[in-house]
Amino acid sequence: MRGQVGPAPGRQSWWIVASQRLSPYLDPVLGIVAAAAALASLLSTDPASIDPRLESPDVLAAVATVVAAGGLAWRRSRPVASYAVMVIGGMVVSLSGHYIGLLSVLMLFSLYSLAAHGRRRDGLVGLAVGVACFAGLALLDVPDLGTSDLLLAVALLVAAWAVGDAIRSRRRQQQDQLLAAVTEERLRIARELHDVVAHSMSLIAVQAGVGAHLIRTDADAAEHSLEVIAETSRQALEQTRSMLGMLRAENEDGVRPPTRGLDDVSALVEDIRAAGLDVTLERSGTAPGLDTAISLTAYRIVQESLTNVIKHSAARIATVTVAVSGTTVELEVTDPGPRRPGSSTAGHGLLGLDERVRLVGGRASYGAHGEGFRVQATLPVGVRR
Repeated sequence: MRGQVGPAPGRQSWWIVASQRLSPYLDPVLGIVAAAAALASLLSTDPASIDPRLESPDVLAAVATVVAAGGLAWRRSRPVASYAVMVIGGMVVSLSGHYIGLLSVLMLFSLYSLAAHGRRRDGLVGLAVGVACFAGLALLDVPDLGTSDLLLAVALLVAAWAVGDAIRSRRRQQQDQLLAAVTEERLRIARELHDVVAHSMSLIAVQAGVGAHLIRTDADAAEHSLEVIAETSRQALEQTRSMLGMLRAENEDGVRPPTRGLDDVSALVEDIRAAGLDVTLERSGTAPGLDTAISLTAYRIVQESLTNVIKHSAARIATVTVAVSGTTVELEVTDPGPRRPGSSTAGHGLLGLDERVRLVGGRASYGAHGEGFRVQATLPVGVRR
């Protein structure tokens, strides 16, 4: 199968591309617009119509209003500093007896930004500071802040913090899910890499030994061994290079390694035969919609089992049986033995085989079969959607 590549950049939505390009400029523009709107609200409102005690706008009130609202330009990059500037500016305007105007609404947005883009502790502290400021202003009896205004302000501050905190939590959850998915994908690639290297190196080691033994007595057989080594090395390098490409940094384009499956078992058997092991393949049944994970697991079971025959058995023959029904995929790999002196069935290969089978909801068993060895596995048929 061909490697799968990710979607080309040209196919991305124009809205996504535009958002990515404009994102660095959105908050500065927001800060400028907010400062202009807050200043316009201050200068265009008759303070006497709001509360006779309010002072007419002056330079101090105008500067404090512009600075406070302009702090929204850093609401995502520096949410703590942005909120601090907003609170201080609003306090200066209120304590000097001027109309706070639009700053009261912008303060809610600033608190939301702090809760959404800062740490949770920062959001809680920001909420407490906001409530304390309004309570303090009410105690000082500043103009345009009665008891009902105080209660409304506290309720709105809590609501702004709650919305921002919920968005922050949701974003964190999505990041955790993404990290888990990336970790699982890399573990999957690591398992694939182990299978490829173990299988290839086993074939190469066997053929190298055969070639060294026959090079003086049977040049043609030794040449065949070298050809098998060369072809096995080439295939292993191609698969390894493709897999390692998937492990590069996230911002680099990678090519997904070709996915193996039951359809590739015949080619696998031919490779094993070329290495000198006479393998009989018996197949029955078909499953055109077989799930990719099930198909890959079946292929790796056969590959690992035949690799173990080459590494640990003195047998010259092996039998692979694949039976596909409507509900299961039955696999069996046997060799008549005997085992090589000093060889052991324990190792990471069989442990990895167990893990693969469990991950797809199947079951496996393996052990001595007369003088030889047998691996059996039953996998559920998962229909690809």
